[in-house]
Amino acid sequence: MRHLYLALVLICVSPACANELSPRDDEMIATCRKELTERLFEGKAHGEAFISKQSLERQGERVVVRFDLASGEGRSLAGTCIFRDGKLFDIK
Repeated sequence: MRHLYLALVLICVSPACANELSPRDDEMIATCRKELTERLFEGKAHGEAFISKQSLERQGERVVVRFDLASGEGRSLAGTCIFRDGKLFDIK
């Protein structure tokens, strides 16, 4: 079992796991989360929104960020933000 754990650690340290997000990606994720959180709570006072699922997909010059958000009050929302040239283009 220890060998399996070590193998997994070594694999993720390799360049194959270099799929880390760039600072620009972090900005797009933060923008999308903010926009979707505002829609989740519809401008009302609220607690924290939690990310239950997140993905970022590159499609050429287009970047698609998908979120599933949930709140402590039991509200949930799934949404997609589409960025073109690093700027928010559409929210679905």
